[in-house]
Amino acid sequence: MTDGNDKLRGGQGSASPVLECRSVERRFGGIVALNGIDLQINRGEIFGLVGPNGCGKTTLTNAITGFYPPQRGNILLNGNDITGLAPHKVARLGVARTFQNLALFNGMSVLDNILLGRHVHMHASVWRTAGYWWLAQSDETANRAAVEDVIDFLQLESVRDELVDGIPIGLKKRVELARALAAEPSLLILDEPMAGMNQEEKEYMARFILDARDERHVTVLLIEHHMDVITGICDRMLALNYGAMIGAGIPAEVVADPRVVEAYIGGAHAAV
Repeated sequence: MTDGNDKLRGGQGSASPVLECRSVERRFGGIVALNGIDLQINRGEIFGLVGPNGCGKTTLTNAITGFYPPQRGNILLNGNDITGLAPHKVARLGVARTFQNLALFNGMSVLDNILLGRHVHMHASVWRTAGYWWLAQSDETANRAAVEDVIDFLQLESVRDELVDGIPIGLKKRVELARALAAEPSLLILDEPMAGMNQEEKEYMARFILDARDERHVTVLLIEHHMDVITGICDRMLALNYGAMIGAGIPAEVVADPRVVEAYIGGAHAAV
């Protein structure tokens, strides 16, 4: 990604926050993983979250999605406090995520992996299926139509019936994005979606993320090590180091902050 990609930013963030983190703190024993994190992501934004390995990025994601609730502070989704809410309940409120390490189901097809993203919209039960089979059939048809739409959107038609085991890493990352989008989220959290990709694959993924925001009206929290991606497509960003905030605001300004430069180059030797 180059500076020329600045024009790709939609600048669509509004004053209506989708996500707010207020003084969030998370400890593991004597280790402070998150220390007073304040974050606000507005509707329609692509918001970048960066920092060296171990700085607290994934811990913050897990706090938002309910896996590791904060011991202090609050997390609000669309103005409602979701602090400590169970992960499946957070998902039903419109939050979907991808993972730093691929979490696809080997031995299953691309289509079936993406279909699993529809679980928040499925209302199967023995009574519904046995007594009202036509309703279950209607649900199945609707869910498959939604999945086929996502497959078309992410240009996965050529591999839809292949096992995920045998497709390249770039396509696997795209399948994981497709599974998240199949849930029809309002907030999409992407944890290093471009890790292991070459430049061409990164360009494709960046375009798909932009299109998801623009065409599917998804607000995005993007965790990435690739600073060219962050400066190319994010509206605003937050930088962490040792669980603390070291820079926030417009990407071009944050990446020039001496504390951020030190964290990446002077201390952590992270990939940029």
